[in-house]
Amino acid sequence: MTIRSDSQGNAGFVLDSNCPRGYRRTSEGEELFQNAVQNLIKNLPDATKPWPSDGTLRCDLALEGGGVKGIALVAAVLVLDEAGYKVQRVAGTSAGAIAACLIAALVQAGQDLTKLKTYVDSLQFKKFMPQSMLHRVLNLIPGSFGNDLWCALKLTTNTGLYSGDYLTGWLGPKLKELNVETFAQLKITDDKDMSLPPERQYRLVVNTSDITRGELVRLPWDADYYVKDPEAMSVVEAVRASMSIPFFFRPVVFRTEDVTVFTPGPGGTTFPEHYKPGTVSWVDGGMLENFPIDAFGRIDDKPPRWPTIGLKLSNLETDYGPTKQCTSTPSEAVRCLKTMMNEWDRYSVEQETAARTIFIDNAGISATQFDLTEDEQNTLFRNGVQAATDFILEMGAYGHVPNTAAEEAELIRWRKAVTIDSRKRGVAVQKI
Repeated sequence: MTIRSDSQGNAGFVLDSNCPRGYRRTSEGEELFQNAVQNLIKNLPDATKPWPSDGTLRCDLALEGGGVKGIALVAAVLVLDEAGYKVQRVAGTSAGAIAACLIAALVQAGQDLTKLKTYVDSLQFKKFMPQSMLHRVLNLIPGSFGNDLWCALKLTTNTGLYSGDYLTGWLGPKLKELNVETFAQLKITDDKDMSLPPERQYRLVVNTSDITRGELVRLPWDADYYVKDPEAMSVVEAVRASMSIPFFFRPVVFRTEDVTVFTPGPGGTTFPEHYKPGTVSWVDGGMLENFPIDAFGRIDDKPPRWPTIGLKLSNLETDYGPTKQCTSTPSEAVRCLKTMMNEWDRYSVEQETAARTIFIDNAGISATQFDLTEDEQNTLFRNGVQAATDFILEMGAYGHVPNTAAEEAELIRWRKAVTIDSRKRGVAVQKI
């Protein structure tokens, strides 16, 4: 089967604010999409397989961080929802954590994921960067000098340019409407076949970086290293920590309790680790793991019951300009930070999980570009719909989303065969 896109590359859809998902499909696009969905359903495991299916498409999600580019993540999730995928668990970092907590709360409450579009539409991105009178005055200086001066002055007395309070005030009420304030309300109690231990049986996990202890923290999974009652931890506080881009947003300062954790040792033994009360600083989880694609992998010998689908923001570059060495300590520090936040995830995706990852074109927009125009917001949303639509069409043609390393390798071989066959016949195939 050859997968075609139209001449504009939009795979048969147009943006439409009057539709619940923010887009609608053309008649041809709808037919292609539904045929792909039916093929996915037809190829679900039957009763003879280790995990018999009831005819429902299920998945876990892993959402990459990316600041304002999270608009594209929401668009892609809406397409998966349109295809009938029932999300079971969600892992996210930074902007991915914001989307992930809303998805998890909606799933837990049994509500429609189309509400995500309403939530995104209510975000006022510029409010992430409130300007003081001094900032407004300095911005009157031509060029970037005024803004650079304000940033320098701000960082001499603060640990971040902006407080991040807008996110807390925006997200908290929405979660509360869905009856979610703490992780206790996102506990999974109806899945007896989950292989993860009890402390990881939650609908949501978010990544943050503890720069006090120098380690990745997955909340609520690692919350027992900080508090005696992990389930009582605030979801909003965890998400706020996850999106604290260093120097841009102030870190979340978390007060820890006196706790003892028993860590597994060799031969089935355990040994105690005691942590005295104090405070820690949590920043953006993207410093250590921006793309938690393996969060829900089974820890027993059984095959996965359904795939973890990754949503990753990327900027496909084929032409690179000349590079320039670091010439100052600040520039070296910035480059080191960017390297830490990028390299681990790049290797992980290229080597293991690209076959079940939706790569979304980020349109060259930076994570901290909170002054997005309406056109830029629409571009990000359109790219998310495009990428997820292409993914469903391709997976429908292939038959299923890969679940294991062997299946991922088989998909790669299939892709090559489809491309070669199409080239021989002079047929343009969908860009994947």
